[in-house]
Amino acid sequence: MDLVQNDEFVIVQRKSQVSLHQLPKKQGKKWTVKIGRDKVDISSVVGKPHGTFKLVREKDGKNSVFTLEPSDEVVEMKDKMKDLNSGENNKEIWDDGTSQQLKKEDIEELRGQGLTGSEIVTQLVENSKTFQIKTEFSQEKYLNKKEEKYSEWVDILKPNIRHLAKHFHSQDPMQILNLRPDTLAMIMSLANIKSNGKFGVFDGGCQGLVTAAILDRIQGHGTVWNLFLKGTPQKRVIQAMNFTPEQLKPLKNCSLYKLKETLAKEENTDGDEVPAKMIKLDEDAAPPLEFGSLDGMVIVCRRPTTIAKELVKLLAPSGNFVIFSPYSEPLSETYIQFRECNLAVNLQLTETWFRTHQVLPLRTHPEVNMSGSGGYILSGIKVVS
Repeated sequence: MDLVQNDEFVIVQRKSQVSLHQLPKKQGKKWTVKIGRDKVDISSVVGKPHGTFKLVREKDGKNSVFTLEPSDEVVEMKDKMKDLNSGENNKEIWDDGTSQQLKKEDIEELRGQGLTGSEIVTQLVENSKTFQIKTEFSQEKYLNKKEEKYSEWVDILKPNIRHLAKHFHSQDPMQILNLRPDTLAMIMSLANIKSNGKFGVFDGGCQGLVTAAILDRIQGHGTVWNLFLKGTPQKRVIQAMNFTPEQLKPLKNCSLYKLKETLAKEENTDGDEVPAKMIKLDEDAAPPLEFGSLDGMVIVCRRPTTIAKELVKLLAPSGNFVIFSPYSEPLSETYIQFRECNLAVNLQLTETWFRTHQVLPLRTHPEVNMSGSGGYILSGIKVVS
């Protein structure tokens, strides 16, 4: 059974609220985080299987910090309230601010008394003048909204690429260049990422999301060259994936400045000259990074026009490349460059579009608030003329 361990990252989900947390390194150390409006000791999940947990207050009820206990049964408020009456329409309901008799102070007092989230929502329903005459659809929306604040069930999930992509995109899309999960899936497919391959990735602003997705796909079989310009490569998502040493073995970090110097020396070296020091061959060592050695290349950055043409030189003939940018203009310039020099076939510039929907028992319709674009992708297959 897969248990939660110390020093690991976990995804904490409470209804639509999703957050990423790292557990303490030391055994037995309390680690308090905020989940919605509640303070929760997340270290209480260590040693327990991933799944659904229930917020539990200490027996004396004085401690404002909740602990988490595993729970097999989740009771939603709409199931508790299914026997209540509902109206045919909402034309008699006026939003004058007096329908709810419980004030904010009353709710805080109920929370201080140790009432569970379900009990608080029940009190809100009983003290609402208009709940009984609302339509069934309006009642369900009301309960869902209240459960967002007061739900007593929390899901502790093991991080995966889909969860992390959705989390970072919901928090601040531009911290990952507005790269949506569906767009990331297209990049993995167009780049033909597979086991036992040799791939290069330039992650210029996605917190290591693309690199982590490639490592997750090849599962320790192959080589991933993580290319970067200055400082150190981005690795926030790589750390959050809790990769094992075996899964991280294919990852090789490489500075583009040092690589450029090395490749320039190789080009200027006379073919008859014997190198002063031979590199010892090792079966476990990764093959060297040189021109025409990669099976696939993924470039993710804001302005890829200049760097893309140089990095594609590392691709072997028939190697797939994918270039992603949140803007169309730099990719249009790159598209024209590649087409004029006959660098690739099957050259395509596409915009990814995905519209999320609200899925409810009585009605399904697109969400009002959504991202306008998931970015643009330039893809192709390298050829040698």
